[in-house]
Amino acid sequence: MAKSTAKLAKARGGTGIVPKAAAVAVALAGLAALPVFLVLLPGMMPAFVTLFVDRQRPRHLSYTVGVMNFAGVLPFILTLAKNGASLKAAAGVLADPLSWLVMYGAAASGWLICGATSPLARLCLELQASQKRRALEALGKAIREEWGDEVAGAQPPAKERPAAAVQAERDRRP
Repeated sequence: MAKSTAKLAKARGGTGIVPKAAAVAVALAGLAALPVFLVLLPGMMPAFVTLFVDRQRPRHLSYTVGVMNFAGVLPFILTLAKNGASLKAAAGVLADPLSWLVMYGAAASGWLICGATSPLARLCLELQASQKRRALEALGKAIREEWGDEVAGAQPPAKERPAAAVQAERDRRP
């Protein structure tokens, strides 16, 4: 009975050993480098929120916001590590409004990048398609001028066609 319940929980998407081990490892690393963790956790909050909000697969928004958010937090973590990684230095970083502006502003730039990428890609593809269409139309026009309208599938007027072709067309009609 216990085995079937475990299999059922795993089939439903229950947590395995790997996520639990990762959570324990993060907790131990947070205790080992507490000042860095105290700056990293609130600084990366927009990335964590985006991770839960973004439900599309693949998670482009989560990746973009996470990377940009980490880029905004990294300078403060590096200065914290350079200055000795004390709780006083971490409190100084968290008390500075400019650090919050940089960290969260970098996350906002990730949102802007994701929001602007799709329309920009669509615009580029539309421009490419219209250029290709114009080039094909010019090529078709040049071919029609060289070989005549019959190349494009148009029938020449009855006067220009030989009488045998006109009679053959009439014979094919019901």
